[in-house]
Amino acid sequence: MQEIPAKNYLILVEKFKDKYGRSPSILHIGNIANNAYNNAKLLNKLGFDCDVICYDYYHIMGCPEWEDADFQGEIKDQFFPNWNAVDLKNFQRPKWFAQGFLKFCIYYLVAKRQNRKISAWLWWQALEIGRLYICLINRLLSKYPFLAKIFNFLKGVKKTRLVISKFFHYIFIFFYCLKSYTITIVKQKTSFFDNFSKKINLIPSRNSLPKKTESSEFDERVKEIVELFQRNFPEREDQLSFDDLEPYRHIIPFWKKLFDNYDIIQGYSTDPILPLLAKHPYFAFEHGTLRDIPFEPTARGRLTSIAYSEAEHVFVTNSDCINNAIFLADNRVSAMNHPYDENHGLQVDGWQELRQELCKKLNADFLFFFPTRHDWVSGSGYADKGNDIFLNAFCHLRQAGYKVGLVCCQWGANVQDSIKLLSAKNCVDFVLWSQPMGTIQFERTAKACHVVVDQFKLGSFGGIVFKAMAVAAPICTYINENEILKHYSEIPPVINCKNEDELVVNLEAYIKNPAQLSDLASASKLWIDKHHSSWDTLKTQVEQYDKFLNQSKNLLNNI
Repeated sequence: MQEIPAKNYLILVEKFKDKYGRSPSILHIGNIANNAYNNAKLLNKLGFDCDVICYDYYHIMGCPEWEDADFQGEIKDQFFPNWNAVDLKNFQRPKWFAQGFLKFCIYYLVAKRQNRKISAWLWWQALEIGRLYICLINRLLSKYPFLAKIFNFLKGVKKTRLVISKFFHYIFIFFYCLKSYTITIVKQKTSFFDNFSKKINLIPSRNSLPKKTESSEFDERVKEIVELFQRNFPEREDQLSFDDLEPYRHIIPFWKKLFDNYDIIQGYSTDPILPLLAKHPYFAFEHGTLRDIPFEPTARGRLTSIAYSEAEHVFVTNSDCINNAIFLADNRVSAMNHPYDENHGLQVDGWQELRQELCKKLNADFLFFFPTRHDWVSGSGYADKGNDIFLNAFCHLRQAGYKVGLVCCQWGANVQDSIKLLSAKNCVDFVLWSQPMGTIQFERTAKACHVVVDQFKLGSFGGIVFKAMAVAAPICTYINENEILKHYSEIPPVINCKNEDELVVNLEAYIKNPAQLSDLASASKLWIDKHHSSWDTLKTQVEQYDKFLNQSKNLLNNI
């Protein structure tokens, strides 16, 4: 990050500190592909005080370990990873990142913000235990399908759901009582049993919430949002209904209590729905969310539409979503880069040894790295990557006598379809299938291979492209240059191809003249430093935060 412009824009932080004696606080809601984690990490470095709540979501790409741990070992379940089963090399999760059961996350963050250290410590332990529990249970169910059938049956039984609810209710009681007992020992004022009887009545349960006042407030808010939808989208046949919002009734009071502890709320993907319902000002952050979701004739589609249209400001990281964002939020839209530290991978080592190992294993002297999700068969997944286009080109090159090798990641709906395609063309022996890679492993492999390959359908680019370019790895993908120029002043230096013929011709040229790859690699890193720096990403947000905080002085005085 550049020091001089940073100082100019971060006067906001210093002024805020002078006035309130603390840094501006931001809550980031949701963490698909670690966008919230990376964003909060960068903002914290600049002096903001950010927390992330990643509730009921455990996918490997939504975990800090995926981003910053050079871990060793195999993740058995991408959706429920057990990080205790791999070597994290002393990596520790930051305490500003709360991941686990929703209410555990909320209780932890409220205690943290209110500086209740013992309570915060206890809820952090609850989050750790809860994550381990759900990941082990899901691993067990996937290993023994008959248990999954029994478990799914029991989940459908009302009495069983009640037992599970009570189980977690008593976990809450345990942690509150343990906290009370600890305080009792320190202060020596009251007995454990006195605190037990007092605290047990403070534990919220589904049956006691919402109160009548909270319920009536929710009804009023739902009515307001339904009317807002009618005004904002009068042409839509699928109008928002009260039933669309009813599932949120019992949880919004908890979110309200959490939101009251922050100056700024920023919702990612569809999570702006939550502060909208809580009637709390918020920013919205999209990362592909606005392609299709807002226009679905579903409750999710309708709520996403109204949430983005009512946001203070919308940050857009995908150039192909700009027009949809403007349609929803008018001029309250800013295009910005995905949050990422462009120097993250500069210190990664071991890639030379990895290149030698891969070349030997794949009988190759030219390596492709294809980490993209395998979704290319219509009707079976997103079908938005065009993986088959590159796989066919790769087979063509191998059959033409070029000793090319390929590293693929085993994720997406069409992995088996890709394997069948390679097998049919007798090229399966020249392909290594790896588990999805954490960022550090990704960076090492990108440097080890000669060309990194992404999608051939969307025309835009995301994490794979900018993370590879940041470590000076040449990229082959399809980009819609006209759309990209709306977002950047200069086309990124990639091997731009859309079909199999273009791929074969262009890649053949680089295989015959590998020296050109060095020039492409250098140009890639220069482009990232110029057009995709972390400071540009932060600056876009800080400018909008500054406007909002200046307009919200009365609100801030009450915090």
